[in-house]
Amino acid sequence: MSVDEVLRKRELAEYFKKESKRELEYAERLRSTSDKSINPVVRTIIDAVSQDSIKHSKIYETLALLMGSPNIITEAESSAVLKDMEDHINMEKESIEELQRLKEDPVIKDDAVVQFLIDILLRDEQFHHAALRQIYDALIKKITLTEQDLWEAIWRDAVYHGTPGG
Repeated sequence: MSVDEVLRKRELAEYFKKESKRELEYAERLRSTSDKSINPVVRTIIDAVSQDSIKHSKIYETLALLMGSPNIITEAESSAVLKDMEDHINMEKESIEELQRLKEDPVIKDDAVVQFLIDILLRDEQFHHAALRQIYDALIKKITLTEQDLWEAIWRDAVYHGTPGG
């Protein structure tokens, strides 16, 4: 990695840290606004946006960390989470199917506010499902570093391949 790339990664890490802090401050301001409202729908929406800002802060923190370290997942960590992730993916899929059924209910169709809230839930569940599927496929399965991978890398890069002096 060149000096310019290292410096750019440092700049990006600082930017991501700053954005993480900004999102947390925004979340607090939103909570304050929510506390002023007595309407449950308004409070719920503002609280949900506040929680999203907290989530955004955590994503920015992760981006800052990635600027300084590789994103390798060990075989042990991968094995520990693969089954759980499959369960979560299936749970999200079930939630999506249930919410789609609810959208067809005449009572829900006749209430714009309830329909709006169901649509928010459905959108979030669809996003969660896609995000979990993507992390499962792209990150867990494709960047898992196995002990075999380590030994192959060591052997490939070894000068003498186990013999004294070549």
